[in-house]
Amino acid sequence: MAQAQMKEYHAERPEGGNPTIAQAEALTRLMTAQLKLNEGQVARLHRVNAIKLAQTDDIQWQYHENPAQMRQALSELQSYYDSECSRILTPSQLSLMRGPQPTEPAPVSDTEGGLG
Repeated sequence: MAQAQMKEYHAERPEGGNPTIAQAEALTRLMTAQLKLNEGQVARLHRVNAIKLAQTDDIQWQYHENPAQMRQALSELQSYYDSECSRILTPSQLSLMRGPQPTEPAPVSDTEGGLG
């Protein structure tokens, strides 16, 4: 029943069809350019991106009335995605993908208003 409703949902969209394939291709192209992926990595990452995008759409649709369950399911999906990426990408590619890590915040001064 849910799958049939999802097909109707996608069929009613103006662009028609399942948009996750195009999104997965665009995301993989972007990651290929940024991370300098080899051919094998591109193929494997495209599959993982397609799975993540499709499941994200399914989760958002299925749990739209229960935000707590949606957050939990999306968190589990993100964990799966991160573990798959760590199998596909090199450590340097992973660090590029995750972006700059936050540095420690500057110490807060005990003085208020510049007086001190």
